[in-house]
Amino acid sequence: MPSYSILLALLAASAASAAPSLTTQAPISAPTGSPTSAPAASTVTLTVNTTTITNRTPVQLNISGVNGPTDADVVALYYATGNPDLSRPLKYMWAVDSSSNYLTTGSGTLNWNILNQRHNMSFYFFSNVSMSNPFSSTTYVGRSTQNLTVANPNMPLQGHLALTSVPTQMVVEWTTADATTPIVMYGTTNGSLTMMVSATTKTYNASSMCGSPANSTGYIDPGMLHTALLSNLSYNTRYYYQYGDTSLGMSSVYSFLTGPPVGASSTVHFLMMADLGHTTLDSADEYDYDIAGDMLNYSPEGSPERADQTIQQIINDNEYQQGASRGTVNAMAADTTQNWTLTFLNGDVSYARGEETMWDVFMDQFEVLATKAPVMLVAGNHERDFPDSGDRYNTASDSGGECGVPFYQRFNQPYNTSMPYVDDQGTTRTPSWYSFNHGPIHFLGYTTELDFSPGSPQYLFITTDLAAVNRTVTPWVVVNGHRPIYTTSTSGGTITSVTQVADDLRDALEQVFYKYQVDVTFHGHDHIYERTCPVYKKICQNTNSDGSAGGPMHVVVGNAGYELSWFANPTPPNYWDKIVLEHGYSRWETFSSRFWDEQQQTAAADMQAISSVTGIEMDSWTLMKPMNWVPAGPTNMSAKISAFNTIYNPNGNVGEIFGLPGQLPPPSHPSLRLSWPKMHQSSASWSATAA
Repeated sequence: MPSYSILLALLAASAASAAPSLTTQAPISAPTGSPTSAPAASTVTLTVNTTTITNRTPVQLNISGVNGPTDADVVALYYATGNPDLSRPLKYMWAVDSSSNYLTTGSGTLNWNILNQRHNMSFYFFSNVSMSNPFSSTTYVGRSTQNLTVANPNMPLQGHLALTSVPTQMVVEWTTADATTPIVMYGTTNGSLTMMVSATTKTYNASSMCGSPANSTGYIDPGMLHTALLSNLSYNTRYYYQYGDTSLGMSSVYSFLTGPPVGASSTVHFLMMADLGHTTLDSADEYDYDIAGDMLNYSPEGSPERADQTIQQIINDNEYQQGASRGTVNAMAADTTQNWTLTFLNGDVSYARGEETMWDVFMDQFEVLATKAPVMLVAGNHERDFPDSGDRYNTASDSGGECGVPFYQRFNQPYNTSMPYVDDQGTTRTPSWYSFNHGPIHFLGYTTELDFSPGSPQYLFITTDLAAVNRTVTPWVVVNGHRPIYTTSTSGGTITSVTQVADDLRDALEQVFYKYQVDVTFHGHDHIYERTCPVYKKICQNTNSDGSAGGPMHVVVGNAGYELSWFANPTPPNYWDKIVLEHGYSRWETFSSRFWDEQQQTAAADMQAISSVTGIEMDSWTLMKPMNWVPAGPTNMSAKISAFNTIYNPNGNVGEIFGLPGQLPPPSHPSLRLSWPKMHQSSASWSATAA
């Protein structure tokens, strides 16, 4: 492990920046009335260099005149009408970070980057904040008399795309403060957007959600959410578009490339990730109800305890923000190796967890990627789970009371609404599963947060959908979920634990995926990249004589942004082909130009896992099958399952190669090698690689 001095030097270097000159000063008033319990400081003067906010506006804040400064003084950003006894700050910074001399001078400078969150804002000053003295009128000292004024609350922001079940359609979504008259203008030539379509508008409010803090102190107005449908688009065509209101403002012009025709001969490129999250542009902190104790139970500046806490944050990332997420998003947006037509995000999307301001931060961060290609998502535990809300577990409060509302309202997905279901509380709900075709691939998205057991509505959908896939049209089948069906995690013991859910998923769905010859499943939840061999019941399956894989391959891509999972098994079973503990994303290419031998042309699916820290390839693998491939069929697969069951001993042959007469000899199975540890200073993440 690097020494304390090296790490602290890195911190100091990254924090240093040139302060911009002040051009405008806005005085901060003294508090009106006396707080119920006097804080350590009672006076403060703050000045800012601008009071007008467009979006991502740099604001320099000078602090002075603090009498009795402490290392727990805070400057927080609130809506101008915000009451600290009733609502959370949008974000905050520690005043002690404003200057190395703050504790003696009571003055310093903080540099902010302010998003357009549709309402005017103010800086509030709090003194000596802690768990026993949180953000409230008790610790409040003062606020600005001049607000930060949002220049255009109806600036169209947070744009993103999605597919429907119709391959010639595209959904465009964005956010403004008011309903406005929302439209999308588009065309195939930049500068000549001659086509136009109107959008529908919706929103959600605190009462829409099911628990605290989402429906109480964590709630802020999400604005109006607009959705436009572009239809009759041509295949393999680049469209230029912009969205907004012609009288109140239109967005910049973006572009996307439509997918190819549905069919076995098409080529498709897509990106894949899970467990992304967000981080503020200015490194300001945010209030997360779930770990507020960790944030506010500080140790004094300069103490060994504070140094240790700082080092642990570097190594493990911030839990309440996901520092690597912005690097991953930017790396994916800048990835020009292919013309990507699709992106997947398999759950644990923003990690807002009931603090609704974090959705604004996430959507702003995500826009650079989500305006380039449609994003298809499935809900994770941090979007959906809350007691008595209808989720499978009914014990976890992982969504912070959101119970899926912001996720489902913000992201349009082609859910199978013909199959509504009734949850354990007797509430009729819209299904959270879907499927669609894109080029030669049939995609199925399901949720691990709702009942997937045999006989459940979701199980019925999965089995019915997979049985109906025409493999001559879409020879590849990819399944997306959140919690993994295979895992190297050692976390177990409860109904929500990673290993228990993986066991439950295999009990319910592994035979289904094997029978219908699913090629690959992608999941997240474990904050790691890991890949199995083609496997069934923990036994590697031999390659078929036609070159196709003998079973599904299961890939965990939960390494996009959240702190990495350190509870991975250091001696994993040998059905694991690759394990990488580093932040990144994956990219896939499916095409029909490979040759298995000189005579037989094949379809191939290539996947690379890319480090978002270094850009280096962390893993690569290829699946192949002949052109005009014909699946074995349910009857033959049932016979194969029966033959497998005659030799299956979960305690005796885990990780062995299983094959039937007429199949190829077992492939050489890569050995797993873990190097512990390797540190990348740019994301402060450890890396374990296998070869």
